[in-house]
Amino acid sequence: MSINSPWIISGSGTGGFNIAAASQNTISLTSLNSASGVDFDWNTISGFNNNVKKYEVYEISQDLLALSVCWARYRKVRNEPGLHPTITKLLDSDLFRLVNGDDIEQANVIRDYYSKKIMVWKLKNIKLTPFREDLNSFVHGDGKTFKETMMPLAYRLPEFYEYDVEFEKMSFDYNKEVKLQESQFVSEKKQLKFVKQLSVNTRRYKRKEYWFSDAHNNLVTFNIESNNPLISMLDMTLKNHDIYVDGRYKKSMRDGNEYLKIEKFSFV
Repeated sequence: MSINSPWIISGSGTGGFNIAAASQNTISLTSLNSASGVDFDWNTISGFNNNVKKYEVYEISQDLLALSVCWARYRKVRNEPGLHPTITKLLDSDLFRLVNGDDIEQANVIRDYYSKKIMVWKLKNIKLTPFREDLNSFVHGDGKTFKETMMPLAYRLPEFYEYDVEFEKMSFDYNKEVKLQESQFVSEKKQLKFVKQLSVNTRRYKRKEYWFSDAHNNLVTFNIESNNPLISMLDMTLKNHDIYVDGRYKKSMRDGNEYLKIEKFSFV
């Protein structure tokens, strides 16, 4: 195997493995069965034993998070002129060749950022959600050996990082606790001053979050589907004017910062 060739080793809880490289043949579970005379069929091994779990572990020649950072970088410029690689999956061989030093450095920055956040959550005795438990496992690994289930998290982590950093910068100048709203929900009309727009992309939807401040220095937000035809009109209005929004204002929390989320709203 060439040292410069990207390589992937994937192993399963059955004891089977396969090695795949650009210039190598694949050793399959079937060939192992033939060579050893032992039945490695998962169903035969596991049967109805609840103590046995099937899992798949990958070992790769590059940090998975650096691959994700690289792909995120190319997605940002895919509509700009120039040649763009066709990448369809996180372990695409093109990504291994395209990762550069900046991608590796950014991956380390992201890993360090979330490692510190997790440490703060633990010091505050904040119970980690299942997602944060997975995040904890991933960022404290080397990124080269991981379970298959970690790939969706790794794919989204550069976007999560950008959002979290922008939210932290934005929230610094506003109330950490919502002022002058005692109840969880209040229906009223507010004058709002535009602060920032953030993008939220998930597997299910793409939305734009609009963030404002109210007269009491509280952060206020609502979101709109990215394909809404009225977004351009709203963006033009926000450049020069405050807006008045009649709606249901709900107290919400993100990373220790309270804010108001507007539900069932209308512009007035």
